[in-house]
Amino acid sequence: MTAPVQEFQTQRFAKWWKDLGLRKLLAWQATILISQMTTGYDESVVGSFQSMKPWVKDMGYPDSSRIGLITSIVFVGGFVGALVASPTADYFGRRVGMFVGSTLTFVGTIIQTAAQTAGMFIGGRFLIGFGISFTCVAGPSLLFELAHPAMRGTISSLFNVLWYVGSIIAAWTTFGTGYMSTSWSWRIPSLIQGVPALLVMMSVLCGLPESPRWLCANHRIEEAQQLLAKYHSNGNLHSALVIHEMEEIHILLEAEAAAKKSGQNSWSVLYRSPANRKRIALVATIALLTLWNGQGVIAYYFSPILTSIGITSTPQQTGINGGLQVWNLLFSLAGALLADRIGRRTLWMISFVGMILANVPLTISSAMYAQHGYKGASYTVVIFLFLYDAAFNLANNPLLYCYPTELLPFAIRAKGLSVQVAVSQAALTVNQYVNPIALDSIGFYYYIFYLGMLILGTCIIFFTFPETKGKTEVELAALFEDPKLDRADPITLEGLEAALDHVSEPCEKSAVVTKNQASNSL
Repeated sequence: MTAPVQEFQTQRFAKWWKDLGLRKLLAWQATILISQMTTGYDESVVGSFQSMKPWVKDMGYPDSSRIGLITSIVFVGGFVGALVASPTADYFGRRVGMFVGSTLTFVGTIIQTAAQTAGMFIGGRFLIGFGISFTCVAGPSLLFELAHPAMRGTISSLFNVLWYVGSIIAAWTTFGTGYMSTSWSWRIPSLIQGVPALLVMMSVLCGLPESPRWLCANHRIEEAQQLLAKYHSNGNLHSALVIHEMEEIHILLEAEAAAKKSGQNSWSVLYRSPANRKRIALVATIALLTLWNGQGVIAYYFSPILTSIGITSTPQQTGINGGLQVWNLLFSLAGALLADRIGRRTLWMISFVGMILANVPLTISSAMYAQHGYKGASYTVVIFLFLYDAAFNLANNPLLYCYPTELLPFAIRAKGLSVQVAVSQAALTVNQYVNPIALDSIGFYYYIFYLGMLILGTCIIFFTFPETKGKTEVELAALFEDPKLDRADPITLEGLEAALDHVSEPCEKSAVVTKNQASNSL
């Protein structure tokens, strides 16, 4: 890590709350984090609706196939929206992407709340999913690009942690309204779902800062420098940190400009160079590994799992589920805080090995109860369900958006995140239909399939996931261009310029600025 960032970490990072610029920046970033509450809220609240008699009546007593459509349509909307979210964030800015996504989500929430038929409810949910995809593309990008270098890893890791905050709020809201006998039992929780989107819309209208990298890419260099100075150095335009950040942005953007001139400003940029193919392959792999590791079965079918081991009363199931959500939030926070301490790669390995260690006794205990009815085995299952989720949330939750955002350079960040969101939504749709059938057909044997997936995932992480801890954006951009860089000691800015001279197809030698040129351009 370069000197200006190290200096901030050692002298000021421990007292960020005394820094006016950072306090303002963190307040703005909190509104970006809030956007992810909508996702967690949505995926929790719909399951609760299905146990409410007024909702069942208002939806026309839907059968299992209609309920499957109601649940999965939000993922379909997310898949379609992901294809549009990237150009919006790239051409109009990250702020516009956040505003469009939040507006669509808010409108979808209103339609869903006012629904008089299942068709209207489904239409609202499609729009909600469509909007969520925008905030899932623009949100992590803006969060990462606004963050102070010394806080970037931790702040980026917190984005998906807010998923559980939304989930917990949804669980307790529906618990409170579930006793109502009118349609307001589900309309009130549905209406509350629009609150995070409304807050994000208001924050954009009230001046949410734009990404400095996007400003520089659109020739608004002075505005970008002022923004960095305001939030990273309390208005000091000539601080070493601001100058360093501007130099870093210029080096990256000049190199990426060559890619645009060579005809790589379209989606083809994702696969034309070996480096970008590696990045996109990793991003898609992350999306699949986080959804096909067995935790999704626990998350979406917790009640049937508890029923299968003899825990059938509603108070017991509600209490265990409520405790599990708080447990998940705590371990997600722990993972976000550990990401900058032990590294992303290490955290991924701990998470997947931990899930393997929990999967084996979970499968054995489930089998013992299913075959012999041992009461003690049912309690063991609950314990290992909690441990499974703990291991999952150490990495899979906080790093789901943070790690891909670090792997993707600015020029393809929005496109790459769109790919991740699209793959995630497609995988979620598959899960929605496959998991219940598999659980019903083969029961605990389904865990064995996921044990194989966990072992495969661990091997993929060990052999292909690079470490991104402590690296600047320029170092991250150069990471995939030279296989030796991810094993090398931290390199200097001058060394990075030399590394970028040898980047693959998109970047030609003439496109790279030297340190002096970058300084003069300020």
